[in-house]
Amino acid sequence: MAVDPFAGAPGDELVVATPELVTFGYQLAGPGSRFLAQLIDFPIQVVILVVALLGGVALGGVFGDVNLALAAAAILGFIVVWGYFAVSEAVWSGKTVGKYAFGLRVVGDQGEPVQVSQAVIRNLVRIVDFLPVLYGIGIIALFWNGSGKRLGDLAAGTVVVRERAPVRLSQLAAAAPKTPAARLAPAEAALLRGLDPDLRQFVAAYAARRPQLDPWRRSVLASRAEPALRRALAEVVSRDGPLLTLERLADIAAREEPA
Repeated sequence: MAVDPFAGAPGDELVVATPELVTFGYQLAGPGSRFLAQLIDFPIQVVILVVALLGGVALGGVFGDVNLALAAAAILGFIVVWGYFAVSEAVWSGKTVGKYAFGLRVVGDQGEPVQVSQAVIRNLVRIVDFLPVLYGIGIIALFWNGSGKRLGDLAAGTVVVRERAPVRLSQLAAAAPKTPAARLAPAEAALLRGLDPDLRQFVAAYAARRPQLDPWRRSVLASRAEPALRRALAEVVSRDGPLLTLERLADIAAREEPA
């Protein structure tokens, strides 16, 4: 990943409270890092646009119709200019190549992954944000609302944030040995024994590494483990959510004596 020269710069923070009453924050992406991301995305768009225009001209040549060539080139050009961002963000969890390079991501207002509809809306409005030139309206809106949002973000309920380093589940496998504490109650021991072996191993590793994980990473891991948690404790997950369920299991696992 490219080094972001704005990584150490101060910025506003979006604080999100989860249904489990756990709060965590995102650093909002500033105009500088977003502009640099555009400098990477723009040449990619130009290359794809040239290919699309050549394809439109070739299509017109096949049918010997100049008007068809112009129409095909215009349609393909619009699809590329608008679709590059919409498709990339919808398929790549809020990222484009430029955003990936500078550690940025589009998320929903509550920190949730961006939905396809949101990616489409924010990039349709991009046309207005770009006016009169070089995102003039978008920059004014970004500073005016104080939340790091251009008009497309306001319309779609999204925000661009600086992404923290990703966490892989495999990283938890190297967890340090647990320090045994109080003995488990029979019901707690039975609960752990009833878990799927893979889930139980994950919970144990999570419990050992939990002090080194910030709230954002804990939330990400809980989301990834949610299907397995629901299979094991559907009622608890529905009532308390995946993060609080994982935290409670980790509390129990932390007190489990080594076999």
